[in-house]
Amino acid sequence: MYVLGVDAGGSKTACFVSDEKGNILAKGFGGPGNHQVCGINMASDSMRASVFEALKGAGLSEGEITYGVFGISGADGPEDFKVLYPAVKELMGDISFKIVNDTWLGLRAGTKDNVGVVSICGTGAGHAGRNRQGQELTLRNLYYETGNLGGGGELYRKALHYAFRSQEGTWEKTRLEEVMPSIFDVGSMDDVCEILTQGKITKEQKYSIPIAVFSLAREGDAVSINLISQMGYEEGKYAAAVLKRLQMCEEAVPAVLIGSLFQTKEPLLVDAYMKSLRETAPGAYAVIPDVPPVMGAVALALDVVRERM
Repeated sequence: MYVLGVDAGGSKTACFVSDEKGNILAKGFGGPGNHQVCGINMASDSMRASVFEALKGAGLSEGEITYGVFGISGADGPEDFKVLYPAVKELMGDISFKIVNDTWLGLRAGTKDNVGVVSICGTGAGHAGRNRQGQELTLRNLYYETGNLGGGGELYRKALHYAFRSQEGTWEKTRLEEVMPSIFDVGSMDDVCEILTQGKITKEQKYSIPIAVFSLAREGDAVSINLISQMGYEEGKYAAAVLKRLQMCEEAVPAVLIGSLFQTKEPLLVDAYMKSLRETAPGAYAVIPDVPPVMGAVALALDVVRERM
């Protein structure tokens, strides 16, 4: 008996194939898998590439897979599933599968009983939770306008904001003003401004800015320190709301932290998150999984198969 798990994220897609004991037989990878960002055609191609590479590596055919779980970034509401289900169905054929938001992969990867709260802080941010009665809650996890906040997408915008304010003297000085031109390979903040107004910022530059913020924070830059700490505190508020609505505030409950920013284990971020969370749930404790989220997809697939046995 074999299962597969897929983690389709905003920048890459991964597929792991496992036997019934949880041994990973092969891995496959593809490009972006969030249809909201890259479109359903590219997302489908990325998932297909990762699945076929993993099957080939395991020496298996599609018909030998018993069950699959697809954790997909952007699988948020009914309208998303209307687009995603046919795409995955075309890929999987007659094989049984389930599509979940990728947030749930993190919770399962970081817990044995799939109970607790999970927070993503990577390119974007998201939060969900599950209590011991099986009740689940997912926040909207969509956009700033719909109440969401956090992640590298927010951090790079704020970093640019305060770099320009530093240069113009409307806020305190920050070394972000010094590093921004080098990130954009130009000579001045005026040149950076021109790139932004022309809409020519690249994905690589967007990814580089949060890295610079973390680096400068470790070197003592006050503005960078504040940006990271504020983000951590705000993310903790979201997690606290999940636990409150699931009536888990009095429990010793795991807070599973996933995503590239949490994976840094930066104390400025994690400690601020936990301080905020513990104001509502004093017994909460942080869990940063040492396995990738795709392992959560594999575990969820095995859970389903074992329940059927």
